Amino acid sequence: MSAENGSVQELKRIRRVSDMLCTGHAGLRDKYARWALALDLAILGSSTWLTGLAFVAPSINLSLTPFNLAPELWTGLLSVTTLFLAIVQLKSDWKARSDAHRHTFDIYAEVKREAGYLLASDEFDEQGYRRILARYDMASAVGLALPEKLFLHQKRQHLLKIAISKHLDHRPGASILLTRVRFWIQDSFGKNDPNV
Repeated sequence: MSAENGSVQELKRIRRVSDMLCTGHAGLRDKYARWALALDLAILGSSTWLTGLAFVAPSINLSLTPFNLAPELWTGLLSVTTLFLAIVQLKSDWKARSDAHRHTFDIYAEVKREAGYLLASDEFDEQGYRRILARYDMASAVGLALPEKLFLHQKRQHLLKIAISKHLDHRPGASILLTRVRFWIQDSFGKNDPNV
């Protein structure tokens, strides 16, 4: 195999791995963003309820207190819950995790895009190849790593995304949910592939 052919194979591998890492980091970015939003809304809701209890007449407190609890007890429980949620928000820092995965996604997306351009060009560009290698190494060094315990799940999500996308190329009206279920049944209960 010539050096150029080896470089092209390495470029294809880098593009494939970068594509999978883009899917993984995008999934974690979105997951942590959802968790952060849910936590923010829970804190906002409990704080608003607590504020409402503080500024209304004691007779109205009874209608704002669920489960027939004493208003003072409910106010105390709501205060403790709000404080607990704020501590969870402080310790988990899901917004920062989401931002870190977004940043890493952006780096790998750039590597994937540039590798695709170089692979699509008519002639091999050695300088472009070296630039992509440097960016890929930089992405690995400064980007956030996929947690080991989540790697296989993220890889599965990526491969499933590709399979569903290819399926939709031929059957654009297919239900994505039912296609997922169909693939799950085939892969879990279908005949074993002798090549595996």
